[in-house]
Amino acid sequence: MTETVNRTLQRGLTILELLSEHPDGLELHEIARALDLPKSSAHNLIKTLLSMRYVRLVGARYQLTLKTFEVGAAVVQTTDVTQVLRQYMQQAFAECNETMHCGVLSGRDVLYIDKIESTQSIRMASHVGIRMPLYATAMGKAFLAAMSDSEVRALYPEERLTPLTDHTIPDVEALIAQLDAIRARGWSMELQENADNVSCVGVAILGRDGRAAYALSISAPSFRMTPETMATCGALLLRAKRRIERVLRAL
Repeated sequence: MTETVNRTLQRGLTILELLSEHPDGLELHEIARALDLPKSSAHNLIKTLLSMRYVRLVGARYQLTLKTFEVGAAVVQTTDVTQVLRQYMQQAFAECNETMHCGVLSGRDVLYIDKIESTQSIRMASHVGIRMPLYATAMGKAFLAAMSDSEVRALYPEERLTPLTDHTIPDVEALIAQLDAIRARGWSMELQENADNVSCVGVAILGRDGRAAYALSISAPSFRMTPETMATCGALLLRAKRRIERVLRAL
């Protein structure tokens, strides 16, 4: 009986998380499809959330109510940014089990401030406190993609970029072409540009001022970072980005 109650609670909370990512709301069939639930099960869960006033029905779409804000506001008052970053890093890590990093912008470098290490036998070596060039890391490229092209060129007036491996991007114009692709895709990638046999994907986290305040990355040996895996990791990071930015706007 306890297991059933826990599963039901988990599904109900998952619906709240899903609706938090869709401010305009979702129809019942969309909720059921997104969570891979029978429509009847989704309906029963929604009925409970409606009765407790966490959800409202507007036309045919279910939306969150201010009651969820009231609950969240109590947490925000005692929340530290590092706790927020670590929480959503852990959620992404639970789905990929690859090494995760969090970094901040430091001049022309990214400074690594947190790490969750993969439990897999083959993993990348890194440590908190290191600095790496922006142009040669996924987190760094995510920071650069959040800047304008003129700001990037101002960072690198010498045009040529110092190579760290045979795969490091060679010059600023090639870098800017990559940044255009990152902006369109939403997440960055780095293929053995910082260290041989290691590839990464990353996202920038925007602060309340709209500037990139933090970055997250997922790193793995290149043989595990297939295009499909990179796309999956990119989606995980984008989800974490959206959730973190919502909290940062409320702090």
